[in-house]
Amino acid sequence: MKIAFIGVGGIANNYRRSLKQLERLIAAVCDINGSRASQIAVEENAHPYADHKEMLQKEKPDAVFICIPPGAHTTQVSDAARSGAAVFVAKPVATDLEVARRTHDAISAVGVINQVGYMARYSDLTQKTREVIGDRHLAMGFGRFLCRMGASHPWWGKFTVSGGQMLEQSTHVFDLLRCFLGDVAYVSAYGVKDVSGSIADFEECTVCNLQFESGAVGNVTSTCVAQAQDNFAAELVGNDLYLKLSLDLKLRGQVDGKNIEYDGVEAGYYRQIEHFIQAVESNNQALVRSSYADAVKTLAVTIAANRSMATGQVEPVQNTT
Repeated sequence: MKIAFIGVGGIANNYRRSLKQLERLIAAVCDINGSRASQIAVEENAHPYADHKEMLQKEKPDAVFICIPPGAHTTQVSDAARSGAAVFVAKPVATDLEVARRTHDAISAVGVINQVGYMARYSDLTQKTREVIGDRHLAMGFGRFLCRMGASHPWWGKFTVSGGQMLEQSTHVFDLLRCFLGDVAYVSAYGVKDVSGSIADFEECTVCNLQFESGAVGNVTSTCVAQAQDNFAAELVGNDLYLKLSLDLKLRGQVDGKNIEYDGVEAGYYRQIEHFIQAVESNNQALVRSSYADAVKTLAVTIAANRSMATGQVEPVQNTT
């Protein structure tokens, strides 16, 4: 399998480590930062490029990892898909819903294997939680992402590039809740700016209430100014059911009067890449738990949340792709 990367900063290093574990070679890398592309090319014994279209044309890769900031998305994913390559896209897939929908249409038109980097869907905790819940109905789900971002991050604190914390970081929580409770119909969000004065130009503390299409309710709490224990967590509630997923590795709760205690061993970072490679090799999209189409739905929720913060209104989620 011939593998290429578009964007080799940040999260790309995580994917590269997983590919190394799988003994998969990277043939080509592209980055707008020429020195970075050259450095990674040396490390991977790959060919460096500054233009992704030139790389796709010359290298003709079988699979492409697209690891660029959400605000930088234009045609990179659709160009890779139209070249015939399977695509693995770092989350979130864009900051603009129309860009994401056009990309989804391009992927659907050519039918290539596609996956988005929502690693929590591949974790031991998620799999075990599904087994524990079975066919029980969930009435509520709430979660949080609490951290302190470094003020020196080159683009994360800029709303025009990252789309804010809910869209870029807490998207993992929104996606995990969607994974268990289904699509979201309405959101109502509030936020506070200028808490730190240096980390971000957007709301650094946010809350977002969720109304799911099933009738269930939920909430996501986020901050980028303070680190906390259990900083990435989700909690699920049903009749005689309470489960807490402390990502990455602890599941605790009670179901039908019985205590649940489970310690995972794999957070999903490696397994998501393993699933993608297996899906490409077998041409089996069913092995993917986080398709591009599904990721667009999560994006729609966080875009609606940002819109709600701006308008002060309950906002509908545009779930169509």
